[in-house]
Amino acid sequence: MIKVLLVDDEHNVRQGVKMMIPWQELGLEVIGEGEDGDDGLTKIMSLSPDIVIADVKMPGMTGIQMIDAAKKRGFDGKCLILSGYSDFTYAKEAMSLGVKQFILKPVDEDEMIEVLKALREEIEDEERNKIALEHGSEYMSERVVQALLLGDEKALESSELSSYDHSTYTAVIIAAAESMTAEEKNTLLNTLKKRMEDDCEADVITPGFSGMTAALFKDMSRSLMMEYLSELCKEYPDRIFITMGCTVSEMSDIKRSYHEADELLKNRFQYMHHGIVSRETVSSDIQETAQIDEIIDRIYAYIEINDTDRLNDALDRFQVSFCRDTYTAERIKITCITAVMDIKSKLIKNIGDKKTEQFINDELIAKIGEQTSLFEIIELLKTTLSELSSAHFGRTTKSTMERVVQYIRSNYNSELRLEQLAAIFGYNRAYLGKVFHQYTGENFNNYLDSIRITEAKRLLEMDEYKVYEVAEMVGYTNINYFHNKFKKYVGISPLSYKRQSRGESAVSDDEEEIDE
Repeated sequence: MIKVLLVDDEHNVRQGVKMMIPWQELGLEVIGEGEDGDDGLTKIMSLSPDIVIADVKMPGMTGIQMIDAAKKRGFDGKCLILSGYSDFTYAKEAMSLGVKQFILKPVDEDEMIEVLKALREEIEDEERNKIALEHGSEYMSERVVQALLLGDEKALESSELSSYDHSTYTAVIIAAAESMTAEEKNTLLNTLKKRMEDDCEADVITPGFSGMTAALFKDMSRSLMMEYLSELCKEYPDRIFITMGCTVSEMSDIKRSYHEADELLKNRFQYMHHGIVSRETVSSDIQETAQIDEIIDRIYAYIEINDTDRLNDALDRFQVSFCRDTYTAERIKITCITAVMDIKSKLIKNIGDKKTEQFINDELIAKIGEQTSLFEIIELLKTTLSELSSAHFGRTTKSTMERVVQYIRSNYNSELRLEQLAAIFGYNRAYLGKVFHQYTGENFNNYLDSIRITEAKRLLEMDEYKVYEVAEMVGYTNINYFHNKFKKYVGISPLSYKRQSRGESAVSDDEEEIDE
């Protein structure tokens, strides 16, 4: 972080400048304030700022005199002078001291931001040149490298590129963990920057925002680069996340490599557990899988049959489903919270057991919201839902067919097919149908219809629901199909049964059945 010192005898001016500038976004930090020229000189020599922002006219020592005294004592930082129109006669004297930047009062926010950006770039370029002299290696100025990464066409015309000729270029972004403080991030990234410059002669820059560093690797194979970056991840577990763009052979395509790395970075919530990702890594994760709603249904099914292995496998596929599309961290968390609340509602409805609250509660919801990666959420759900499944459904040692029957009785009101049951319980469809018939004495469809019609009779007797409502409640989406099934099993129509249950006469076959 570039250090800034403010020197002005007016407290309100200093506070105004501090509040109007987005210091951290610019990679700057205000490390102190001087109340006048004498105090400012003392602070310059003790704090060693990179940039001094000073008023020209102050009581005692003027801003110009202060800068002159500081330079005679070895200060070599940058200076930005604030002055009024009447004070501009000091400009010539200031220029003789190397001061190039002036801003007229009242200070314009946009103007000051642009001047500070220019000073920052100047300092970074000087640091880059210093490194080049120390290492005797070919390093580019950060300004030019950043322009190449961001696709600034003017960068390609820079004289610095005359000898910048390499066979391949690969952009890499390194992000420090969000849980780290700003100081910790800067220390870590500066360490990594020096290391990469020494090890690989990579051009490493900070692309205008804190907590991240961009590097341009040259003439290095992807396998060797992946091996090198993986070692960094192992050395700093859970502290850095790295994305690697495509490898290109033309300088004009460097921006494409950087864009790819940047797009991967936007989805780091999904891929954080990898440590380092590239398009190859992501492609290996993305596979054909069911839609999220279908996976949630499977998760619930495996909870009911207490199959922990398949439950964990379904949760793994649940994780992969978020990697197929662009999901924000907030959307992923909301989807996961909605899923567990749906599971809770189904359990309470089907088994009426308040024990569910011990596992799916406000504490779990809060934990999901606190996680910093999708992987952490999935691991949390694996533990919680496995424990919930064992508590509800692991008390007895049921045979597989008992578990199938229990599952049907709990889910008769949803769309059930033998193919679904076969997939859930890991059977061939034809084999499951045969074994089910042997166990129950009925085929699957008849058994399901029997349960649904029995429940329909109970609901009709309650006289609280219309016939079409009862049909939907027991799992029939077509009212005519329900009517025919009911009449087949009971001998009369649903409306006739409803009327008879309250002591009224049944309707005739010729009467149109319109529920009242």
